[in-house]
Amino acid sequence: MTIQFPAGWCVAAAAFLGGALVGIATAAPAPFALQGPGVRPEDFRVTTFASGLNHPLGMAQLPDGSLLVAVSKGGSYWNSVGEVIRLVDADGDGVADGPGKVLITGLPGGQTSLCVGGTLVFVTGQGSGKPITVLRMGSAPGDPLTRVGAIRLNYPTGGWLHPHSALALRPTPGMPGSFDLLFQLGSQFNIAPTTRNVTLAPDGIPGAEGTLLGDSIYRLTLTDGPTGVTASRLTRIARGLRNAAGMAFDPATGDLYLEDNGIDGLSDANEPTSADELNRIPADAIGGAVENFGFPDHYTTYRTGVLVGGGAIQPLIAFQPLPDPATGSESEGPNDIARAPRAFPPGLNRGVFIGFHGRFGSGGLANEENPLVYADPATGQYFHFIGNDEAGVGHLDGLLATADSLFLADLAPQGSLGSSGGTGVIYQLKSLVPSTLQFRRIGEDLELTWSAGVLQSAGELPGTWTDVSQAVSPHRITAEQAPRFYRLR
Repeated sequence: MTIQFPAGWCVAAAAFLGGALVGIATAAPAPFALQGPGVRPEDFRVTTFASGLNHPLGMAQLPDGSLLVAVSKGGSYWNSVGEVIRLVDADGDGVADGPGKVLITGLPGGQTSLCVGGTLVFVTGQGSGKPITVLRMGSAPGDPLTRVGAIRLNYPTGGWLHPHSALALRPTPGMPGSFDLLFQLGSQFNIAPTTRNVTLAPDGIPGAEGTLLGDSIYRLTLTDGPTGVTASRLTRIARGLRNAAGMAFDPATGDLYLEDNGIDGLSDANEPTSADELNRIPADAIGGAVENFGFPDHYTTYRTGVLVGGGAIQPLIAFQPLPDPATGSESEGPNDIARAPRAFPPGLNRGVFIGFHGRFGSGGLANEENPLVYADPATGQYFHFIGNDEAGVGHLDGLLATADSLFLADLAPQGSLGSSGGTGVIYQLKSLVPSTLQFRRIGEDLELTWSAGVLQSAGELPGTWTDVSQAVSPHRITAEQAPRFYRLR
């Protein structure tokens, strides 16, 4: 259905293309069930997108819909070679067309995170000897990646319990062609303030230098100019964080959501002292006063919920066992975070998903701490979307949200990272929920609203439809904009 407005606005109201509820795919089913309040498994197509992978973690979607994935090739995650591969699903059936094309190899092993900005790709591993490597894409999505340079973090001797491992990226406000790269430097110790510093040093990236304090998140602005990539504005944006190993920007608000890993137990490391957290930094506060989240003196105790200290920024959520903190189902060791896909069903499309690693080297039923959690920052409510009692799940440590899908990377389904090469899996959870596009006049403007789905537009009704970048409901269209047709997919 199309509607023509006198002022030239055109709206096409449509459900998702191919929106029949087909349930869980049978060709390559995932070894887990979807659960939680109001969750309808038939609202999703769940597939094994790719298997036989080498420790997949960081993922990003390219404009053509293919995925870049950071993998670590080797029998052991700890003794491996880093690579970036590209996975293509040309027919959209939820299963990659092949094992993936290697676009670059020879990176440090133990890759943990990957981000894409423009034609640049940023990858990193965890800790000493694992720099943030800057790569450049070719003219076509399947072309090899070339190395631009690296940002090296030089650690002092003596060990560092929570070194860097996570990246987040956004276009720099007011600076076209630049990107703000965020990375964490966690705590040197379990339950004490960090006492030593790490130095940042450039390797082919001028300006990538400075001194880093632990328990922090830093921002570094990267500019891709005519003379190459340069770095500037190294800024500490947050402190008092034990290990913010997962960060994600909200595409609608620009706010930064981050998790923090709770303090390990002092007598039993598997019985934490403090609860894992979900935190937020508003978009307009990023790069201003350094936000203080309180580690190690301010935290919520695990199971009891007692607030210790309380003088720092309080978390949106402190994760406790469910439903009873004393005896309930556990979630420990958050590793990655993703904003919920816009096209997910109502009730699942406004919050965040968090993958919990759980017990370090255990998988399946031996790892009772590794669920995938859905959390709603607006209400403080959360539940296990994938339970911690799935025999085929090891560590859902890598998350990627696209417009209509959530991709989950299981680093090592059997749990151990020492002998897990070639066992990694990526799953795709694609929404099948139809939605109706509604509109109303606001003066000379038009406001579009929808409960689920991805907004698309075209200049002509039989023309080429493209996703409206970062559009969320409600979406306002001003009278000054050129006439367009709109629909949902």
